[in-house]
Amino acid sequence: MMRTAPIALACLALAACQSNPKQTVLNLDTTDPRWKSAECVQARKDAADYNDREGIRAATAVAGLVAGVPAAGAIANVTLNAAQDKARKKLNRKVLAACISDPVHGKGAKPKRAKH
Repeated sequence: MMRTAPIALACLALAACQSNPKQTVLNLDTTDPRWKSAECVQARKDAADYNDREGIRAATAVAGLVAGVPAAGAIANVTLNAAQDKARKKLNRKVLAACISDPVHGKGAKPKRAKH
């Protein structure tokens, strides 16, 4: 059981991960008409400023190994990662909504006009 616990935790951690918002921005189509919109520019700035706390998560995993309880470090890492998933998901949605003309299909729709 002790051998499979870390493997199961690692699989759980990988299955629940949202993409880092910085990677989401890198995957965007820069030729989309909304790329230069004020909303997209602000969303991209927010993604650039996003702190994924990778150092803290790595430190907890290392601390568990140093303490001789690797499962504790893995559990802490999974918990911290799950907490970050909500923030990643929210920012990813903001970026996609602001920067893609048609979020469902990825292209083809015209950008919305401002209401006068």
